[in-house]
Amino acid sequence: MTKEEQNAATKAAIERIQELNEGNGGYCIRFGEALPLKEPKYVSIHGTIDAPARWVEKRKDDIVSADAHVLVDRDRMTITLNTDENSAYMDQIVGTLTLSTEMQEFGINTGEYMSCFDMADRIKQLRTYFETQQEAMKLVTELRSFKAKIDKELELSDDKRGNQTIMRAQTVESNLPKSFKVNMPIFKGTEKRTFEVEVEINPNDLSCTLVSPDAHDIVVQERDSQMDGVLVRIAEAAPNIVIIEQ
Repeated sequence: MTKEEQNAATKAAIERIQELNEGNGGYCIRFGEALPLKEPKYVSIHGTIDAPARWVEKRKDDIVSADAHVLVDRDRMTITLNTDENSAYMDQIVGTLTLSTEMQEFGINTGEYMSCFDMADRIKQLRTYFETQQEAMKLVTELRSFKAKIDKELELSDDKRGNQTIMRAQTVESNLPKSFKVNMPIFKGTEKRTFEVEVEINPNDLSCTLVSPDAHDIVVQERDSQMDGVLVRIAEAAPNIVIIEQ
């Protein structure tokens, strides 16, 4: 387009806009390429277990309850909020209940076996979570000087009439304490809890692992308590959102 043609087109456009917008204020004419159209972006956020509740509480006026739902997976300890469920740009907010870093570092109830020397090194590094550091260092010393008395009994019998008996009994006595107490949060972002931990010995190779029935009970109870609390907050903020247990 020549400059003269551009000026003529501009004049014609101005006259037309004046006709359409007479009395409606000013106007602006731009030349050149328009900005490219961009697709809208969906939101995908992963946070702590109460993330869906926080989202609903702050944005309940923007959420169409009929187009939203909440999925609850207690085994995976997740709560997922989906909004604009029929849109390709559905927003998704996932809250996850995660074991604390301390629990993971100890390896409690994971079934991970190691030598007593390796366990002693781990306990020494994590001694701050014991009720007293003296108790932790005592356990470290006992693990490093681990002694076990193993009594084995083996009985074989065969009456030559097809009846055979094989019996084996093994008893292990060690200098390790039956249990000790630690103080730490079970889940990230929760308060510290005090519970007993036992050192379990593998009779075959004398490796050891940490187990805690108390911690397992707390995990189950606190998991349900934490997740139910989040669901109550969502229901109070947006009563019409469907909540589905998986």
